[in-house]
Amino acid sequence: MRHSPPVRALLTLLTVLGVTATLLVVNGSPALAKSDFSARPFMGWSSWSVQSSTRAGYGTNWLTEANIRRAADAMAGRLKKAGYRYINIDAGWNATMDWVFGFDGNGIPDPDPTRFPRGIEPVADYVHGKGLKIGLYGAAGLEKAVYDRNLPILGTDCRTQDIAVQPLTPTNMWGGNWKIDYSRPCAQAYIDSIVARLASWGVDFIKIDGTTADNVADIEAWSRAIDRAGRSMWLTASAWPVPRAAGEGLKPHANSVRVDTDIECYCDTVSSWTSSVDDRWNDLPAWLDVVGPNYWPDLDSMPIVNNTGKGLQDGVNDVERQSVMTFWSMASSPLYVGGDLANLDAKAVSILTNPEVIAVDQAGRIPSRVTGGTLQTWKKQLGDGTLAVAVYNLGDSPADITVRWADLGIVGPAKVRDLVARRNLGKFPETWQATAIPAHGSRLVRITPEVILPPDTEAPTAPTDVRATDVTATDVTLSWSPSTDNVGVTGYDVYQDGTVKATVTDTTTTVTGLNPGTSYTFGVRARDAAGNVSPPSAAVAVTTSPAAPGTSYEAESGTLSGRARVVSCTACSGGQKVGDLYQGGAVTLGDVTVPAAGTYLLTITYIAGDPTRSVFLTANDGPATTLSFPSTGSWDTPGDLTTTVTLRAGTNTLTFDSGTGYSPDFDKFTLSPASSPKS
Repeated sequence: MRHSPPVRALLTLLTVLGVTATLLVVNGSPALAKSDFSARPFMGWSSWSVQSSTRAGYGTNWLTEANIRRAADAMAGRLKKAGYRYINIDAGWNATMDWVFGFDGNGIPDPDPTRFPRGIEPVADYVHGKGLKIGLYGAAGLEKAVYDRNLPILGTDCRTQDIAVQPLTPTNMWGGNWKIDYSRPCAQAYIDSIVARLASWGVDFIKIDGTTADNVADIEAWSRAIDRAGRSMWLTASAWPVPRAAGEGLKPHANSVRVDTDIECYCDTVSSWTSSVDDRWNDLPAWLDVVGPNYWPDLDSMPIVNNTGKGLQDGVNDVERQSVMTFWSMASSPLYVGGDLANLDAKAVSILTNPEVIAVDQAGRIPSRVTGGTLQTWKKQLGDGTLAVAVYNLGDSPADITVRWADLGIVGPAKVRDLVARRNLGKFPETWQATAIPAHGSRLVRITPEVILPPDTEAPTAPTDVRATDVTATDVTLSWSPSTDNVGVTGYDVYQDGTVKATVTDTTTTVTGLNPGTSYTFGVRARDAAGNVSPPSAAVAVTTSPAAPGTSYEAESGTLSGRARVVSCTACSGGQKVGDLYQGGAVTLGDVTVPAAGTYLLTITYIAGDPTRSVFLTANDGPATTLSFPSTGSWDTPGDLTTTVTLRAGTNTLTFDSGTGYSPDFDKFTLSPASSPKS
């Protein structure tokens, strides 16, 4: 269940009513409703690191009920007390040893009888009996084998071929499944049937792999299915990595999102420093402006299991293992390990169960990077006003790193405690230096100023002096000044008529895709590393230039009605189109502006995977004209149809209505003169 807002919603309501709310504080963090299960990153284990290894005795055939039970035994015995709970079974649980995936008569994934002879439910019961939780793997889209069998969808009159986009379109990161058309009435029902089956087995976690910006609708469908199943399940959107462009779209639906490539080296160890542990320090910053509570940045599994015993080795040394634990915890990433838990070594247990490091992760705050490069400093304000500060030496030789209070936004003396060593280092007036940090090493400290910092939950101050320049028919450039009161601002949200249109890190941006001759209001708000946002700045009114011949109007900029909705489209202008135009779905352009009355050419850029699609076109209050559209070959391939339309001088309204039938998807509408305008 993705949604977990009860405490946040209550605080918002109290604030609106002018009531001061006091929260019970436990260990420096607000006490949360018990149902708010994703308010902190999860902790556990994933099977994929073991399955991906080429070491003898491991690989894809390792995934069996017996080995999952052994992993649960090890976690319950050595990691559970520290908070580790999830035993997540990755890809292959419903595949033969030859990697042929199995499904039941309704297209629902079926456990492989060789791997799990008694099914998943007894394994889940065993895991739950240890006080742990269990997770399963899935992939975005419709499995090709399920499509080929055209199986009946449980509880409906539909079959699996009825829900696929036609012509068939590969989807997910590796193109291994067919794209699902969620406008089809049984598409959601199919996902519901899968999740209901997993819920009946007692599954607590679902990973949907291969997620791209084109698969946001898939994650939304899985989230909706979890809500309908009535069982709390963590939903993570995964890929290697999920593209940053999908970040905002996935946020309402997923509890965590994979922000980096696979940690595994696909060799005879779990990983290595350069393949690809060290990528994380440079890749995480791009996600800091969108991740946060209930939408955590997943850095993949941690290679912290075994470096000394028999069996699979981590492939990184103890210094590097500690840097992994520190970086994941500073990021508030889910803490889950990859490796053979049956061979946990003592050093791994020590690193993984350090309560002061775990507390930094479970504080549920997003960090900010103070300095980049080879010698990095990161900070994160904790719930009690103290700062967690981590320094990292990503170079190949020992180095010193100096932390300056001024760079952290604090003044005066401050106490420093080493959280890994769990000892106080003393009080320092203006700086603290970490000395002789080994190659790939780190230090993690808590800094307590004499004057406690105000909580990081207060919104930053709004930007000032917002200006609009270079106004054209379709674009406007905005610039602004940051407030001098703000510390730690990481980006800005740009508003257009009350809706966020862009999130940027600079203090200038160009908003595109506007309609000619139209009035807009713009504003900007600041965003900090913890996800707090300022009120919008003072509004700036802008009127774009009138339309010139050949001006295009994006379909998604119009007013949508009925079932019509904006969906992603890689080949379309602006990366979006308007779809679901059937049985009353419509797009209305209410501000088509021309300098003089006359007949104009209207070129409609559309997408139609099926033939014989039509739409009713109405200009202003005139009669409707029926337009027919041939197939463009697929639902991802745009084509053009040109017609004429009579417009009056000034502002016009064009409506594209599906009526009781089915229309194509629309990308944009381009206007150009067809004859001499009337005076």
